[in-house]
Amino acid sequence: MDEEYRRKTAVQTVAAVFLPIAAIAVMLRCYVRGWIVKAFGWDDAAMVLAMLFYAMFCGTMIGGTLYGTGYKFEHLEPNNRVTAMKYWWLCEIAYCFASIFCKISVCLFLMRITIKRLHIWILYTVMVLTVIAGLVFMFLMLLQCKPLAYFWTRVTMDPSIPGYCISIDIIIVMTYIYSAFSALCDFTVGILPIFLVHKLHMKRQTKIAVMGILSMACIASSAVIVRIPFVQTFADDDFLYATFEIAVWSNIEAGLGITAGSLATLRPLLRMWTGSRSDPDYSSGFPGARSRSASRQLGGNDRPFPLGSLDDSAQSRLRPDKLAVTVTTIKSQRDLDGGSLSPSNSEERLTIDRPSPRLTEDIGLGIHRTFEVTQTTTDSEEIERRARAYV
Repeated sequence: MDEEYRRKTAVQTVAAVFLPIAAIAVMLRCYVRGWIVKAFGWDDAAMVLAMLFYAMFCGTMIGGTLYGTGYKFEHLEPNNRVTAMKYWWLCEIAYCFASIFCKISVCLFLMRITIKRLHIWILYTVMVLTVIAGLVFMFLMLLQCKPLAYFWTRVTMDPSIPGYCISIDIIIVMTYIYSAFSALCDFTVGILPIFLVHKLHMKRQTKIAVMGILSMACIASSAVIVRIPFVQTFADDDFLYATFEIAVWSNIEAGLGITAGSLATLRPLLRMWTGSRSDPDYSSGFPGARSRSASRQLGGNDRPFPLGSLDDSAQSRLRPDKLAVTVTTIKSQRDLDGGSLSPSNSEERLTIDRPSPRLTEDIGLGIHRTFEVTQTTTDSEEIERRARAYV
């Protein structure tokens, strides 16, 4: 009985510990995305759905322990066995949906940053295969018995209850396949950020930090790998007693995935708390931001944004992909008349909008102002801008 109590307590403890941690991480994510960054998107909505199903997962796990999860059938009343198996069945639904929505959220989050077609297609492929594999595994687990209720009524050991279940060997093989596939998807979305960030113009420490933040979601794959040796316990006759490790590690997998995927979005909150927004190496995603920050620190009077970043034709939307250079050419009257006084020619930046009429009459200066607009944003700069904006 002591071993059974230990298993029951382990299931309850894992659910009770990871549920508030994941919930706090998701709430902080919603605060950052909705109020600080003001860019709440589909990836955030998907993570909220994953959190709701994870809450259902933890609730059904704890509910199952109240009726027999972790105990042998011989020590349980028939009604308690049936109720505990019902909770186990509901756990399967909640686990599959929590896992699916968590992976979708991570992929959508990475798609905010990447701009290369290859990387986008990789993320789309991971999402589609995750949905397909998750739904197939879920329906296989839920419909393994006919009628459906036979999954939990069979534990009453009453031969008068009709029904049958597919071979447990099929369930075990499919669980191995799904676990391997899940770990592969986690490692894919964990490795991809390395290719996104390694060429960006960031300080080495900042680049490593961003890589680590974006790769946090692959932490869940460690729980998947640890769970694999316990898959064989599905075939044990004392189902509730033998499968407690699967319940524990499945909960850890979902909880870690949701927590890590949400923590990856909290860097703006940390920057706000620590006051690191003034860091010249992490101040903005706009081209030339570093030089402007350095100029401000030295007492310079540079504009906070390039002149060409304001697009009047589109309600003054910010255009970080354009830089405008104002060139003012000053020529003397002798130059305009074909004279040889070349040193009087110059190109400068002036703050005087209108030359003095007296000055023009006396020395005959002609002032010509032109605007040169050039496209300067490269793929690496665009990825860097997005990475700074979202992490």
